[in-house]
Amino acid sequence: MLLLSEKDVENHLSMEEAINVIEEAFLKYANKDFVMPARTFSEVKGEDNLLIMPCFVDDCIGLKVVTSFPSNHKTNSPVTQGLVLINDRETGDPLSIINGTILTAIKTAAVSGVAMRHLMKNAETVGLVGTGLQGLYQLIAAQSSTSVKRFYLYNRSPEKIESFIQKFRSISNKEAEIIPVSDKGELVRNSEIIITATTSVSPVLPDDTELYKNKLVIGVGSYKSNMRELPQTLFELADYYYIDSEQGKIECGDIIDPLEKGWVKDHQVILLSDLLSGKTKAPRKGSLILFKTVNMALFDASIGNYVYKKAKQAGIGQKVTI
Repeated sequence: MLLLSEKDVENHLSMEEAINVIEEAFLKYANKDFVMPARTFSEVKGEDNLLIMPCFVDDCIGLKVVTSFPSNHKTNSPVTQGLVLINDRETGDPLSIINGTILTAIKTAAVSGVAMRHLMKNAETVGLVGTGLQGLYQLIAAQSSTSVKRFYLYNRSPEKIESFIQKFRSISNKEAEIIPVSDKGELVRNSEIIITATTSVSPVLPDDTELYKNKLVIGVGSYKSNMRELPQTLFELADYYYIDSEQGKIECGDIIDPLEKGWVKDHQVILLSDLLSGKTKAPRKGSLILFKTVNMALFDASIGNYVYKKAKQAGIGQKVTI
């Protein structure tokens, strides 16, 4: 069995590769070419949770075991940490244990990267709310899928932004201007793409109808029914609301609330996979475009299997016997 560390993944999986793998996974989702049992949530304490996420796709069984601990904002530990396990689908043999913390960060950013690539690839300005580990890779994904030249950053703890910028500079191989802001309205006004990567239970963007024309807004952080990053205005302004999975309609407050409250109609909620597979048309130019990712085990299994096979071929990682 192959053990792949954070550095193994970071050094041998480019964001371009990850985006391509996830785009292919979207097409598998559209064609129902996978088996994905429901993921399970278990509350550990307060808002801190354990998630178990299985999927069978291609020649592998993928399983992600992940913790989401918003309380880690008070510590140096990442909010999201986990392991991805890859087994042979034919024999059940265990093949690999992969650091799921870094793999999740890259994979989730790659989902946004697919959306940016197909919905606003010519954007030159991106605003990010939430400068944690996930936010870091969201910027890398933006650089890999758009024409971005300038980033605007907001964090509720502004003292954390400088170290975030230093880390970003250390892993990015492209130049970009970075502007920290203290006002989220300024961030939205100056950004063509706005990304929220927080664990907030209440909207983190201004509820102002004048700010969002010709924007792409990507919600990343919320994944539970009591969590919402996006304000009511966005749903009422958008012609269509793109999401990455049907499961999100019963799991995520950023999808549940708009549907239950009538801010969007069911026919307006469109799977991004249907856009990629040609089942629906691209959004009209000049409108607000809204995309919400809740993520799913199909993405984790697909990218985990890709990383395992690449590492095995290149002789990377530590071979272990259990």
